[in-house]
Amino acid sequence: MVSSRLLLLVEDDPLVRGTLAEALTDAGFEVLEAGDAEAALHVVASRDDISALLTDINLPGADGFVLARAARRLRPDLPVVYASGRVREADPRRALPDAAFLAKPFSLSCAVKTLERAVASA
Repeated sequence: MVSSRLLLLVEDDPLVRGTLAEALTDAGFEVLEAGDAEAALHVVASRDDISALLTDINLPGADGFVLARAARRLRPDLPVVYASGRVREADPRRALPDAAFLAKPFSLSCAVKTLERAVASA
């Protein structure tokens, strides 16, 4: 059974990742963390209870776009939310068409609303 509030957060900056994970936990989500695409894919491959993927676009190695596509090959219905502080919107040529986008810095309330919509759409 899929938990309706279990997120996989992928962010290479440990301080940003930890702060966001703590805030999302305080908002009622369960959060799994990964620092890069390779680690995130291991989590997706080993868990079938993840209800959404929140990934930074700018990751070392494979970026968030590549990660999201690889995760969808494993879990075709996995909701994806991209985040970036370097761009104001996800590149439509590379992003999954049904994914959401959060421009950094974003408010916690905006992140929670976006993630709740993503989870509800699954």
